[in-house]
Amino acid sequence: MRVAVTRLQEKEDNTVELFGRYGLEAIVVPTIRSRPPRDSASLDALVRMVSEQEIDLLIFTSSLGVSKFFNKCDSVSPNTEIISVGPKTAQKVNEFGYPSEVLDSFSSDRFAEYLKDRAHGKVIGIARAGVPNPELAGALGSLGATVVEGVCYELESAPNELKEMIAASGVDAVVFTSTKSFLSANLQKTDVLGLTMVAIGPKTAKGMLGGGVEPDIVGGGTLESCAVLLQELE
Repeated sequence: MRVAVTRLQEKEDNTVELFGRYGLEAIVVPTIRSRPPRDSASLDALVRMVSEQEIDLLIFTSSLGVSKFFNKCDSVSPNTEIISVGPKTAQKVNEFGYPSEVLDSFSSDRFAEYLKDRAHGKVIGIARAGVPNPELAGALGSLGATVVEGVCYELESAPNELKEMIAASGVDAVVFTSTKSFLSANLQKTDVLGLTMVAIGPKTAKGMLGGGVEPDIVGGGTLESCAVLLQELE
């Protein structure tokens, strides 16, 4: 099975090898790319507050956000607890010399539940992409926390050959790694007839449904979970 994976190029490391372990041929086709934020004020403010030890809990929602943040921040106090979505993001934090807790669910929506017993009265920083997540900030605020968000990078559509690849029957399945990666592909339901459509997790699945395409497979938030489910189809 040939699988197109819309993974952001900056996050690409071992996708081909990962899918290969499950007998699948992966082709990485990024439909989005990152760029610096148009306005760096929120990131600058978060970096300053971290440097001045005004942040109690620092949340990272992606490994790319980690890199962009530490490109600007020289040090994090041991008194600041760092929490990451998934092991890849935590590993990136470790590469910069800091420990990190790992959220047991690979979704930023679970942060509020994870922090429900220690968020009250804390100042929580969120280093994120330029994709608003008012639900996360609102949920943390409802727990009595003060939330400070810093936009580390923004995402935009990237030129890609996914649509042409699908039309030429070059792939059997497509894995979308975010709602934006799906929307940027500009696919209609008629474009993907006969293909296996995969959402990396429930949030992406919801975005695909909103865009008129129902995913055949919904992963658990990781590419490996998608590979496992695709292997079961073969």
